[in-house]
Amino acid sequence: MPPDPVELRRVFIIAKTYPELSSKYGETVCTAGVDVAGNPLRLYPVPFRYLAGPQQFRRYQWISASLTKNPRDLRPESHSVDATSIRLEESIPATVDEWGKRAEILLRSTAWQFSSMDDMLRAQREHGRSLAFVKPTEVIAVSIRDRSAEDAVSFEQKLKNLRQQNAADRKQLDLFESTIPPKMKNLEYLGQRVCVEWKCSDLDCSGHSMQVLDWEICELARRDGLEAARIKVESLLTSNCYNSALILGNFHMFPQSFAIIGLWYPLRDDRLF
Repeated sequence: MPPDPVELRRVFIIAKTYPELSSKYGETVCTAGVDVAGNPLRLYPVPFRYLAGPQQFRRYQWISASLTKNPRDLRPESHSVDATSIRLEESIPATVDEWGKRAEILLRSTAWQFSSMDDMLRAQREHGRSLAFVKPTEVIAVSIRDRSAEDAVSFEQKLKNLRQQNAADRKQLDLFESTIPPKMKNLEYLGQRVCVEWKCSDLDCSGHSMQVLDWEICELARRDGLEAARIKVESLLTSNCYNSALILGNFHMFPQSFAIIGLWYPLRDDRLF
């Protein structure tokens, strides 16, 4: 079977997760966006912190990049990206109507918008849906949860292996400066995460609990502490000022398990001050 074709596509970035370590790809960031028709896309792997300055995109910014369907990831939204092909385009500015312009792009397709988790999980089972835009009917609690001991061990082992491989590669290629891989950057392991308990529109909904993987929230936790991040998420999701929603993404090996990869929080038209 011939390989899937490479396509140059425009993607509007809507979320990216805190960096994770991959035995195959090194440090990567799972990035979500939508195409010009509003269809959701997952871009992986993206070595975001290792991209050249002119390639480091922002959320709510258009980029163009060479994409191909990932043959090892059957999720319909998932595409491999040639990181060297990334080119930055228009960024939707922070104007009074920024959220309206962003919504016009992000919510152009209704196929990935849900109010019911039952409907969303059915779409996952029947069509492989792995990215979703969901509006909670109620936020029950925002808390801090410990990650498992297995997560910490896995991180440390991957970090050790990648550092050894990076050092070996740099030493081997030292005679050819233009091909020396970059020295590994420090990546802090976050042993705790902010979690959100919330309800959807299902009449018999007993609640859903999901961890927040959004880079901005995780970076706030790393820089200012978990409580600062928890308060930030709680304010964005429970304040009467915001018309909030969640951008969800599932896990490759556990397709019925979803996490919060991005927060959507435009001001309400009838916001209270």
